Amino acid sequence: MVSVVGRAQVARTYRVGLLFGGRKEGNTEFHDAFRQQMVALGYVEGRNLIIDTRYGDNREDRAQLLAEELAALHPNVFVAAQGQAVAAACRLPNMIPVVIISSGNPVDAGFVASFARPGGNVTGISLLAVVLVGKRLELLKEMQPKLSTVAVIADPQHAGQHRERAASEEAAKKLSIRMLFYPVRNRAELDAALIAAKAADAEGIVAFPDGVTYPNRNAIAEFSVRNRLPVVAGWASFVEAGCLLSYGPNQHASYARAAYFVDRIIRGANPADLPVELPSVVELVVNRKSANALDIKIPNSILVRADKVIE
Repeated sequence: MVSVVGRAQVARTYRVGLLFGGRKEGNTEFHDAFRQQMVALGYVEGRNLIIDTRYGDNREDRAQLLAEELAALHPNVFVAAQGQAVAAACRLPNMIPVVIISSGNPVDAGFVASFARPGGNVTGISLLAVVLVGKRLELLKEMQPKLSTVAVIADPQHAGQHRERAASEEAAKKLSIRMLFYPVRNRAELDAALIAAKAADAEGIVAFPDGVTYPNRNAIAEFSVRNRLPVVAGWASFVEAGCLLSYGPNQHASYARAAYFVDRIIRGANPADLPVELPSVVELVVNRKSANALDIKIPNSILVRADKVIE
């Protein structure tokens, strides 16, 4: 039997342009997850693979310049992760196949025609798992049975945000929770929203993962602990920064999955024919240290289900 590695080891060297919207710190683990899966598929840097990596530092103008810089290297495939990087890559001339790892809905953003049939030169993974939104509220309610008011902070310009909001409102209604919505387009609006949520007597905060909340997750976590206002989010990165709980896609698995798309395209697949995927690996992560600081006891019913507990 010929191994997967053996099938991928061909004489030609392939070039991948990898652009992150955020900073290098905080993304190294995701870079490694992608690279390790490329190795598992038989691609070895220095032998048959070159990965040119750039980081946009959460700046739209920088992401666009770096996207053009990477495109000038003529990669076989362009991989773009996170808001500004995804948008910048999708603005490139369409002769370069693009694999995205997007926090938003790529159809709403106009990057692809549909999930099933992307139609152009873009495919990849959307981390916007709307079906999980209600579960986050349920988990928060399970930890705080008397919970009656929750504040949602989110970038209203984030593609698909309206879907998350609608799902949250529906879940909140079923749980008899009053939901307050605070649109945040930048750090100043985020800071103001957190203060407003506290003043409105919110008993918890739901942070939608997007281009405003994600880069500022440390600030959100610090506010949470300082004001004893628990925060739940969609990604483990928020909990690792000090937020209370997350329920959503395993980012490492999603970045590793991007290698599958790269391999398929290198082997001749057309991005237009590769359906955009939703996450297949979901995880529950809780921060016991933050819970203690918030004076919240994590129920055993949650601890036994948790994929990871941060002490």
